[in-house]
Amino acid sequence: MDAPGYSSGVTITKKLVLDENGNPSEVLIPYEQYVELAETYGLDLDENEQNQLREALADSMSGNRDAFIPAEEV
Repeated sequence: MDAPGYSSGVTITKKLVLDENGNPSEVLIPYEQYVELAETYGLDLDENEQNQLREALADSMSGNRDAFIPAEEV
């Protein structure tokens, strides 16, 4: 379950729940795996943090290196 162009290396143990007609209706995953997915894909970030991440990605993709602090300065 990776976003297009990304690989998280996460293996998901899941249980498929079917409705009375045999159609998939829910998927259950262990809580630990849910937390790992949430952290990997930023689902645990609030709206402000998500906006900051989007801005950083846009700066990175546009080549705006002035928006970042060099690693050796951190």
